[in-house]
Amino acid sequence: MQKNQIKTIDSTVNFSDIDLRSDGPFCMSFQFDLEMLKESISHYGILNPPYIIKNVGDSFSVVAGYRRLLAAHELGWKNAECRLLPEGFPVFDALMLNLNDNLLHRTLNMIEKAMVIDRLLPFLEKDKIITDYLPCLDIPANKQNLESYIKLNSLDKEIKVSIGKKTLSPRVADLMNNIEKEQGRSINNLFMSLKFSFNQQLQLFQYLEEISSREGRSIKEIIDGSEISEIVTDKRMNEPQKGKAITMALKKRRFPSLSESERAFRKGVSSLSLPAGVAIIPPSFFEGVNYRLEVVFSEGKELKEKISKINMLSGLIEVTDLWKGRGNT
Repeated sequence: MQKNQIKTIDSTVNFSDIDLRSDGPFCMSFQFDLEMLKESISHYGILNPPYIIKNVGDSFSVVAGYRRLLAAHELGWKNAECRLLPEGFPVFDALMLNLNDNLLHRTLNMIEKAMVIDRLLPFLEKDKIITDYLPCLDIPANKQNLESYIKLNSLDKEIKVSIGKKTLSPRVADLMNNIEKEQGRSINNLFMSLKFSFNQQLQLFQYLEEISSREGRSIKEIIDGSEISEIVTDKRMNEPQKGKAITMALKKRRFPSLSESERAFRKGVSSLSLPAGVAIIPPSFFEGVNYRLEVVFSEGKELKEKISKINMLSGLIEVTDLWKGRGNT
């Protein structure tokens, strides 16, 4: 929809007549920072007038330009010049006006895309949204993605904020729809407090779910337990160290036998006194039969020296049994 096709009336509207406490039925903005916009408006004014529509009575709803009006209001403005849409303007057309206004100027975050889809659902069949609108939002056009974005709208606001800031893994956010909201809040709080990477978040989420199922305890109970709490509050560790410690603690709790095997293997390899830059890599979960020897070197002479030192080491014959707590330990 082209804006110049819409017949509007330029009107100066008092902010007291516009409800800026909520984003209203047309807004598609979430987790935004107004500072740069306020700075621009304080210098140049509102260059692109907002669009509004009159409600029953004397109040107005913002169709497009909610952030502009909010920024001006925070600057102390009492009113602003807006473009008033004609009476009876179709709600769907108002949504399209807002969507086009946003897509022309910026990239929407995940939650904003979910808001767009939520706004479209009362008007369009899902297949139509998939084929015509997901590509406009840079979302691969398939039913699974549509359903994932629909579910995002049911998450707690704190979790949505984390998604909007791109600090919570989209994959983990999707998985949170399958657990109780209280459990999701606990996971989000833990992840945001220590800034885990997306890969770490997914791994920890899986550990927590599996431990919860096996032990019959809620995820919140596990996170709030002394094992995790003591690591989080330990002032001797920085955030990366705490993150690693929590990951190791949950892995050990989820795979006690594997964790003990890894500990025994590390201890055994350490006792071999391998040359610097040499590592022995066991098969995943110690389930295979093939081990790897990695040697870091910068020239052939160094490689030859390291191989020579390796050949002289005792205990190599038993290396594949180190994880069992046997061998040269």
